[in-house]
Amino acid sequence: MNLQNTCTTNKQTTYDIVGKYNQDRINGFDEDFLQSFVKLLNLENAENVLDAMGGNGNLTHRMVDYCLRQNINLPGITLLEYSSVQTDLARSYIDVDGVNIINGDVLSMRDIQSGEKLPINCFDRVVIKSGTHEISAQKQHQLYTNLFQALKPSGMFINPGFLFDDIQERDEFREITRVKDSLIGAMDAVANRHFLMRQEFYQFLQDAGFKNVEGKISFEYLISSEVVDREYLSPRKLEGAIAKILDAQTQAIVLQQHGRILFDGNKSIMRLPGEITVALKS
Repeated sequence: MNLQNTCTTNKQTTYDIVGKYNQDRINGFDEDFLQSFVKLLNLENAENVLDAMGGNGNLTHRMVDYCLRQNINLPGITLLEYSSVQTDLARSYIDVDGVNIINGDVLSMRDIQSGEKLPINCFDRVVIKSGTHEISAQKQHQLYTNLFQALKPSGMFINPGFLFDDIQERDEFREITRVKDSLIGAMDAVANRHFLMRQEFYQFLQDAGFKNVEGKISFEYLISSEVVDREYLSPRKLEGAIAKILDAQTQAIVLQQHGRILFDGNKSIMRLPGEITVALKS
């Protein structure tokens, strides 16, 4: 069995493990932030949108709802998601003409079942909502090259995601996340999650061919240990899991010094740097 097939199998198992969860609640995204984000997509002037790494369809559902409330024509939306479990959840959640839900791989831009490749130079918008950190460092360039090719000339890539300026903050958060991932059995994520530094991310985009890379909105992820326990850990009855995560957080000295981890007894909140970045295909 070659390495690519091994990695793919492990990756699929990892995402299927997660099952049903509320991504926005875990990340601490409130309604005002999410509305501002969707408005930034300028869906009024888009014909085709790719929701890449679209998970259970929460963003696609929000785009559909936005267009209905604003009384604008719904663009064609393609939701691309690797996990078969998350894809099935999206299909049960969204049944709207003009929305195409594909169980596919953003690193090959293919439908896993049919092998059919997504078209190039097709989309006015490509969006990944808090997902780029799921891709290993070695495959980050491949990711952005694929997204660049999928866009039409003058198309726009919009990415709300973690973005660090302090490498020690990034490394400490990565270690905390590895503890959580190992507790739920997501060993591929333990090995491969890659949280991006700002300069690194911008360079990946520029190397892929994007122009006018710009941070549009800075924000903070607000990750509560209570919510993580409820969404990730409690359904799996992992006794003592939250205590292990809190222990890992106590070892994150720089994050504490910078006020990015706040403790309240046996609870915590992490305030982590994020940015909605926009990049154009000229």
